[in-house]
Amino acid sequence: MNRSVRWCGIAFLLIAACPATALDQPVVWRDEDTGCAYLLTPQGGISPRHRRDGTLDCPEVAASTGVVENMGRDIARGLDALQREVERLRERYNRP
Repeated sequence: MNRSVRWCGIAFLLIAACPATALDQPVVWRDEDTGCAYLLTPQGGISPRHRRDGTLDCPEVAASTGVVENMGRDIARGLDALQREVERLRERYNRP
């Protein structure tokens, strides 16, 4: 019984991994006009390709523009504004 359970578990893991291995890898395509790189999926999807530092893979974008740092700052500002708005609404509804 123990041996059959083990084989069933192994077979289940192999079958579960098949859909993930069946997906095709995206292809990198570079636009001739702008020089920017895009990822094309076999299903027809397209998305801009990013470098490891988070910047777009385009020739006119400097490698250290700090996109990730700027995005973090923008998210922090948005969260602060949301927190202020929640506090304002809480005070408004708690007033008699």
